[in-house]
Amino acid sequence: MFFGTDDAGLEKLQKEFLEINNLVIEGKPEDLVINTHICRGNFHSTWACTGAYDKVAELVFGKEQVNALYLEFDDARSGGFECLSHESENKKVVLGLITTKYPKLEDKAAVIARIHEAAKYVPLDHLCLSPQCGFASCEIGNKLTEEEQWAKLALVKEIAEEVWG
Repeated sequence: MFFGTDDAGLEKLQKEFLEINNLVIEGKPEDLVINTHICRGNFHSTWACTGAYDKVAELVFGKEQVNALYLEFDDARSGGFECLSHESENKKVVLGLITTKYPKLEDKAAVIARIHEAAKYVPLDHLCLSPQCGFASCEIGNKLTEEEQWAKLALVKEIAEEVWG
């Protein structure tokens, strides 16, 4: 194990990173919107990590001074929505429920049900929907065609119109 990467060291790093982020954001212009995306990897339809957001939820969701959090919840590896209970009232939560890793379209009813499940922890009017990440984190992209990407975005739009009007 590397120095400082035990549980105590990682907790210290999390607090230091939160403090740095908040210091950078402090004093920003009133009309400047700053968001955080917690990426779990998106290289050529693969991912880099698994697990719920629970270990960082209290700090990041509750104390980072951003306007919104973009979170990946496109499959079981992301954990449940319980972590959202740490969300501060002034933030939006963008639920990345539509995967960009494979072309099959998600079941619309299932996505809507997941949005309502998340709304048990964050008010519906503070929730948004998006793909779980961009369609590429690098030039090589993911294993989707341009048409498949547009179909994913059309699904996001259709669901958002149905849920939020």
